[in-house]
Amino acid sequence: MHVTYHCPACDRTVGADLAVSATTLPCSACAAVRTAPETAWQAERPVRCLVCGCNDLFVRKDFSQRLGVLLVVIGFVISSVFWYYRLPIGAYATLFATALLDFGLYFLCGNLLECYRCHAQYRGVPGLEEYEPFDLETHEKHRQQEARLKQS
Repeated sequence: MHVTYHCPACDRTVGADLAVSATTLPCSACAAVRTAPETAWQAERPVRCLVCGCNDLFVRKDFSQRLGVLLVVIGFVISSVFWYYRLPIGAYATLFATALLDFGLYFLCGNLLECYRCHAQYRGVPGLEEYEPFDLETHEKHRQQEARLKQS
């Protein structure tokens, strides 16, 4: 399993390959070692975040959201150029091609497990279908909690 996380000791985003049921999480940049919570593993699957100990984890696509938005914007701009020159078939074909590309990428990209609180990403986790998908209410709860902590 590969974990990508933000190291609080050196303030860098680092990755680490971990064995199943690992109890420590080393930082490759500063050599700091974080200890995972004792209840982090259950049946060789993480049930709590190994970085922050949060028990709210969700499954999402392993694809850059910025790249996805960029593809949609490029499709929109090209379609607008066709529309400006009064070529509606070209405009619709561009929008259709953009949607088809998005549809294809959805099925080609795998999934990953992410923590709501610290946004640590876990790749290669067995049994991802048993985890919950993204929940906006849980995300908002953690976002509000982080905002309150920054205020105080």
